[in-house]
Amino acid sequence: MTAETGDAGRTENAMSGGRVRGSVIQARNIGRISFAGQPKDDSRERLEAAKARLAEEVRRQWEGEVAAQGLRRPEPIRLQWANTRRAVAVRTAVAPPTPAGQAGPTRATTSSVPSDALGRCGDLDGLVQAFRTLPQGHLVMLGERGSGKTVWVMLLTLGLLGSYEPGDPVPVLLTASSWESGNTWVPGVEHLRTWLARRLVEEYPFLADKEAYGAGVAQRLVTGGHVFLLLDGLDEMSEALHAPALGELDDSGQELLVVTCRVAEYERAVERSGRVLSRAVVKEMLPIGVRQAEGFLIADRPWEDTRWQSLLAELRDRPDFPDLPLSRALTSPLMVALARVIYAPPAKDPRELLSLPDLASVERHLLTAFLPAVYRPRPAPPGGSGRVPASYGLPEARGWLGFIARHMARNGTHDLEWWQVAGAVPGWVAGLVFGVVSGLMFGFIGAAAGGPVIGLVFGVSFGSAGFVVQAVPSRRPAPARVEIRLRGTVRVFALRFTFGCVTGMALGFGFELPSWAQLVLGAPFGLAVALHAWLRAPSDATKVASPGLALEQDRVSTLVLGVSFALPFGLTFGTVFAFTDPRVSAWPTLGPVGELTFNTVFGLAGALAGWTVGHLSYGRVGRFAYSAVGAVVSGVVFPPADDPGFAFGTGIAFGVACGLVVMLGRPWGAFVFAHALLALTGRLPWRLMRFLQDAHRRGVLRQAGAVFQFRHARVRDRLTSHRDDDL
Repeated sequence: MTAETGDAGRTENAMSGGRVRGSVIQARNIGRISFAGQPKDDSRERLEAAKARLAEEVRRQWEGEVAAQGLRRPEPIRLQWANTRRAVAVRTAVAPPTPAGQAGPTRATTSSVPSDALGRCGDLDGLVQAFRTLPQGHLVMLGERGSGKTVWVMLLTLGLLGSYEPGDPVPVLLTASSWESGNTWVPGVEHLRTWLARRLVEEYPFLADKEAYGAGVAQRLVTGGHVFLLLDGLDEMSEALHAPALGELDDSGQELLVVTCRVAEYERAVERSGRVLSRAVVKEMLPIGVRQAEGFLIADRPWEDTRWQSLLAELRDRPDFPDLPLSRALTSPLMVALARVIYAPPAKDPRELLSLPDLASVERHLLTAFLPAVYRPRPAPPGGSGRVPASYGLPEARGWLGFIARHMARNGTHDLEWWQVAGAVPGWVAGLVFGVVSGLMFGFIGAAAGGPVIGLVFGVSFGSAGFVVQAVPSRRPAPARVEIRLRGTVRVFALRFTFGCVTGMALGFGFELPSWAQLVLGAPFGLAVALHAWLRAPSDATKVASPGLALEQDRVSTLVLGVSFALPFGLTFGTVFAFTDPRVSAWPTLGPVGELTFNTVFGLAGALAGWTVGHLSYGRVGRFAYSAVGAVVSGVVFPPADDPGFAFGTGIAFGVACGLVVMLGRPWGAFVFAHALLALTGRLPWRLMRFLQDAHRRGVLRQAGAVFQFRHARVRDRLTSHRDDDL
């Protein structure tokens, strides 16, 4: 990627743009970006502090990913690209300044620039220098599958961060698949900048720390032009969204933008939308040369290991060398990377690839052999004896990864989100198990409290609701990204505690409890409501989003939520069971219906509580299901307990059961429930996150924020399509 200018060495207009809500992006010397006209106040200082931490964490995140993929052992493949000759860009001529009276050359942003204007990804300084000479700071990089687009954009991100200075926009690399994750983006509803601000907080939770950076710092970073978006994999969105996304990107006003996409998908998006990114230079990845491939294949090999050199030297003497299946395969960075892993052991001979009849066979062989290569036994550490077996054997790893790949393919996603594991269990299966367990659990509690008939009412009510909320598709809550922090929460805790106390006392009045019992009941309600004041945005800048961290944070939130429901529900049930006789209540009743009588006010209070449970955990379906359950189990009349100790013991059991119902509706609880079912049937390992992290270390998976992805879509597709005996 070279500077497209008629005056060699001139780099004017480097990444300059228009006015962005009070900030002007200006070039300093060679493309350095700064913001003019910003107020010198505390808000500005905190904004700069947020930018500095964001830049450091983005750098740390992607340096770790580059290391995990072995891209710098010792250096990346030398990728090449050129201006595209496809009709997917605007012809915009920009005349650079020239001396008076002379005709200046025309700078074009499309195919008028020779296609041999190449760059190399291994040279990060050259890559960044070339990018900063673009006339308007917008770039689209196209490429076929396996051409190295993601590697290119990761290295560009790190290159830009390597020369980052205060005042520069912070380069942030995000995957396009997260734009529609959970169907949260709808064309014309969520603006690109709204999505970008939300994703910044999700990926880098410390930005939600109001005390350190002020309120809405992510929005200020985005709207103020302080974030440089690099969007990888536009083709990984649903095809129906490609064209609307293209229009949204062009209309967003984002001053600095890089987008990567597969060629065919981008061409179709342009054709369907009738528009292009009007300010973007469009480049296209080129096949790498066999010499570049050879350099990467031997870069981490001992000098006496000449298997690849001798093989390729022999092949170069053949007249049909360019057309050989192996030669063609080695023009793909993905295939070269797989070949380096597969043929790393000295006993493996790459000459076996020569016997394969065509390119498809070579690629299929490499994709198939990749998993056995990374899951082969590893030597014992120094000082040990014998060989240490791999953490996971090939057959089990292949089965688990195949199940994950098929699940992702069915959902049409490239992202492995741990909170979506629940979707791998058929709804009717999850509903049946959850309904039976709920029915038995609450049925025993009801029978202990009021006899067999009451037990049947409790069991059928909760069992039916449990089946419905699992079997009927419904929008569930997203994982909470919080941690427990006590500092600075006294005022909020006190206000919430007071509100909870008042609510608890009002509920005690509704259940006709004695005055002293109403006061006692207020305390657990106050504590349950106030507990949430301790759930704050993470303040540790090192806690960048990762699958493990997201799981940990949502687990904390789920447990706190479960306790906050178990405590008041259990004490309310125990107190009412001990001190209230619904048979002599002043409130109106319905019935008897058979052997049952219903207290209308008690039922109304229970319906409200059930609505809250369903709303927080199971969405719209849960609101209706558990409000009906709450009305029935709270309104049904049965005699009070003779022994207060037994009453409170039953109340504790009821509270724990309610807490479990709440937790199983949250992302972490649903994950634990579904994962247990899948592990029992052998489809997933019991320690799933450990297995996924191990697969990431082996290079099978890559990490993009809080989600895992397969190293490449073709690896996922191979695991999806093969029969087990193929591997």
